[in-house]
Amino acid sequence: MPNTQSEIKAFIQNLISDGRLQHNQKLPSERELVDQLETTRITLREGLTRLESEGVIYRQNRRGWFVAPARFMMNPAQKVDFNSMAQDQGFTPSTEILQQHRCGVRREISSAFGAAANSRYLHLRRVRGLDGRAVMVEDSYLPLSRYENLDEFDLSASVTAILKKHFNVGVASETCRILIANLEQEHAEPLGIHTGAMGLKIVRLRYDSAHKLIDYNIEYWLPHAIEMEVTTR
Repeated sequence: MPNTQSEIKAFIQNLISDGRLQHNQKLPSERELVDQLETTRITLREGLTRLESEGVIYRQNRRGWFVAPARFMMNPAQKVDFNSMAQDQGFTPSTEILQQHRCGVRREISSAFGAAANSRYLHLRRVRGLDGRAVMVEDSYLPLSRYENLDEFDLSASVTAILKKHFNVGVASETCRILIANLEQEHAEPLGIHTGAMGLKIVRLRYDSAHKLIDYNIEYWLPHAIEMEVTTR
């Protein structure tokens, strides 16, 4: 029986590669694994944590450990449409609205729009999922001066498509900044992880053909649910 964290790691990886554990399938409880593998809780947790750091498994609060599916592939140098990219990669995407309200914004956001500090915006917070698993929480800020009745639309659908169809605004380019961040409760809880857990933060600004800012988006990703690939010529 495996009794070191490396052996435990190899044992579980073999179960996955042999097909005895499938993507998104729950692993036996830690208590069951300790008994089955005749190891200690500490050693088991170390092995599971190493597998999590490599994106092989993932943990959800109060639910246990699961086999990780394939990662969402993103090229940050290209324009991103979450739904279409997910479908192209064989995932079933989902979107749930967590918050939707009119508000003011902090200075860095109003400055990005080149707007007055007292301008009003629609703040939209959504959780995005792949094959039923929440992988990203997204905060979007859209100027009401440009999209006056935007909050009357179903924003669980594609905002990109709504802006194009109803406001004649299309995405011509975008910039993004990628950071490592500790997630606050409002972003960690919908992803099923602990407050303060490490996540990937992407600040994404999208522009129209006149290089006018369309929206200001901040994405908070499960770090092992996404993989970046950049091709240069």
